[in-house]
Amino acid sequence: MSDKLEILKMIENGKITVDEGLQMIEALEQTERIEDDVREEIYGKETETVMDIEKEIYGSSNTSPSDLKNFDVSLTTCKLNVERSNVEDVTIELLDDKTREYINKPEWLHMVEDKNTISIKESRVTNLTDIFDFFKSSNLSLNSVFINVKIPLDSVIDKGKFTNVSGSISLIGLKGIDIEARSVSGKIYAGDIKAKIVQLKSTSGSVIADNIKVAKGYLKTTSGKLRVSGEAHQLECKSVSGSVEAQCGHALTKIVAGTVSGKVTLHLPEPETFNLQLSSISGNIETNGFAVVNKGTSGKRSVNINNRSQTKMINSTTVSGKIIIDKI
Repeated sequence: MSDKLEILKMIENGKITVDEGLQMIEALEQTERIEDDVREEIYGKETETVMDIEKEIYGSSNTSPSDLKNFDVSLTTCKLNVERSNVEDVTIELLDDKTREYINKPEWLHMVEDKNTISIKESRVTNLTDIFDFFKSSNLSLNSVFINVKIPLDSVIDKGKFTNVSGSISLIGLKGIDIEARSVSGKIYAGDIKAKIVQLKSTSGSVIADNIKVAKGYLKTTSGKLRVSGEAHQLECKSVSGSVEAQCGHALTKIVAGTVSGKVTLHLPEPETFNLQLSSISGNIETNGFAVVNKGTSGKRSVNINNRSQTKMINSTTVSGKIIIDKI
């Protein structure tokens, strides 16, 4: 029996709740990747916006593929911070999370550098039984380690994959091609990121992206708050019960934002130039004069405008939440 089927069986037998089962499945699926067609779409379209982002990523240096760094980080309880800093080479600091004093490397923490790939793995919780015990007991006895990774100012990340179960992930000032951060219950923060693709996902923790510049951004949380600001060519933001707030610049051509019960708030420079596909079954839609809201007899509200642009689109849906479109 596969791990997923075993978890579903536990839910069916009443050994764990549905929420616990979802968290455990999420923890086992932290190797999930962005869909291939999404990556192909970004890599295949060298638009002016994408090329502009590439210039900012690489700068004036002649960076070759052999100079790019790869990160593969998989943690359970440790807190992670990765930032550009005034260092000559990648530096990894281990600190006690409470005192922030330097500590020796625990035997359950494995750090390896192989050519241009840096790998950091936490092996305290590694299988289904461990994950089950962890979520049932919260495992407060596990001492948390703060991992602080500093990378040189001119470094460019080719593929950066950062995953965690309960610890937070913070990425600051990174430049890269493909950056992915996932956590089950920990907070994810990304600040001043420049990349072709950024994917940030947390099941119950908040997802915050400040002042990013990306070709494609994909942000998702189930019950946490989701907030993003900066420049993005395409942006997708999804939450179930948490709120979604996005403030985007002139580079935006498409945004998809959806919730079940959370509020969606979109701040844009020129919302009147976008085609609009907005829908709420029982919640309100506020367009602040940029469009007329259609009200159905069942209480459903919608906006459908397709004649404003050939390239720019706002698509937002919610079941019972509110949708607000406003101008910056």
